[in-house]
Amino acid sequence: MPVLALGARASLGEAVPTQVAQYATTVTGGVIEDSGHWIFEEQPAELTALLMQFLQQT
Repeated sequence: MPVLALGARASLGEAVPTQVAQYATTVTGGVIEDSGHWIFEEQPAELTALLMQFLQQT
């Protein structure tokens, strides 16, 4: 199953996709810049764009 694993630069960052890649084989990872823990509140446009791109690939 494809998995989207996003971390925020100010909260876990690369650790999110790195950790998820240990458990899943089809991982699309990324880091949202200028964001902390609440990505959907702090960077909604960037999050939505990445989510839509991911969903269109599956």
